[in-house]
Amino acid sequence: MKYYIGEYWAMMNTSDIKTREEGVKKWDETAKEYGDYFQSIRDKLPKKFTREFDNNCWFHDFTFDSINVSKIEKRTSTIELIITHDTNSFKITLSGVTSFTFNIPSTRCWLCGKLTWGYNEFELSDDGMWIIRILCDIESELEILFKRISIEKLK
Repeated sequence: MKYYIGEYWAMMNTSDIKTREEGVKKWDETAKEYGDYFQSIRDKLPKKFTREFDNNCWFHDFTFDSINVSKIEKRTSTIELIITHDTNSFKITLSGVTSFTFNIPSTRCWLCGKLTWGYNEFELSDDGMWIIRILCDIESELEILFKRISIEKLK
């Protein structure tokens, strides 16, 4: 993650007031930087996706039901993320995937008992490829380099 740093998130959730205040300050500074950057690229994402993204608080606190990798061909693949929060479920399809990184910490359990979408960052590279980074449960991150994104409401 470039902006939503897990260390700052952890600092904001500590019992030490001074550390918490420092974490909030750092988090707010980098969140403002990212907000400005995201506004400059958001119109390049599909409108259907950004509508659901905005209407669902950027998918904060959605849980991952599954992460499916398929169509592995010609050095690319497709990844489907099935996510749920309360009564809302979505399938997010990332196609033209050329890189997928996911670290699972061995020292902690998932905060909500399941892998949870915390905060995310989109980045648009000069060659038209997108990167999504998702900070999950403070110490776990997902990063996917992809060409296209679509969304489907499941229920």
